[in-house]
Amino acid sequence: MKIEQNISLKPYNTFGIDVNAKSYCNISSIDELIQCLEKYKEEKLFILGGGSNMLLTKDIEALVLHINLKGISIVEENENWVTVKAMAGENWHEFVLWTLEQNYGGVENLSLIPGNIGTAPIQNIGAYGVELKDAFVSCEAIDIKNQKLRTFTNEECKFDYRESIFKQQLKGKYIITSVNLKLSKKNHKLHLDYGALHDQLHSSGITDPTIQNVSDAVINIRQSKLPDPKE
Repeated sequence: MKIEQNISLKPYNTFGIDVNAKSYCNISSIDELIQCLEKYKEEKLFILGGGSNMLLTKDIEALVLHINLKGISIVEENENWVTVKAMAGENWHEFVLWTLEQNYGGVENLSLIPGNIGTAPIQNIGAYGVELKDAFVSCEAIDIKNQKLRTFTNEECKFDYRESIFKQQLKGKYIITSVNLKLSKKNHKLHLDYGALHDQLHSSGITDPTIQNVSDAVINIRQSKLPDPKE
């Protein structure tokens, strides 16, 4: 666990705003996170994920904990389904691309959404007829106050449209460390009813789409409507 002083956060927010963190710690393991929360429990903390849902306007006069937990693993599977565990610091879109490489279905409509895995349940991210809750099994999160690791089921997260318990009763009280998602291995159930998605597939001449086709269509739509944060 290394605490650095006066570190620029420009590389860690999608607007590329050059503000400094008074103190900064790159968190690459759950043990590091627990140690940091224990040691600095009296300090003001600023939790940083993918840096895509924030506008930094001034230097951060707090200890910035950059949640950079990495890893994707299979929890369980059968011939039809697989439960995948993804750590909080994994980039969401890169995770979606990984699922497509494995031919796992369920999150293809959520392609190109910015941010990391760990913040996806907070917002219950959604796009083109699909929400995270549709594939969500559970997540693990650490209580900031007592450093206890807790598992939250889909029901316990109280998901709603762009909503979860982490934006309401438990706002600022937990740090999500990993997410478990249930994905299909075959006979994928495609969600094609969203108007723009249907039109994009039709204009591409695709009548029997695969999950890869759906993802490509969503990416094309998003790129045509939204600016690239890197530019």
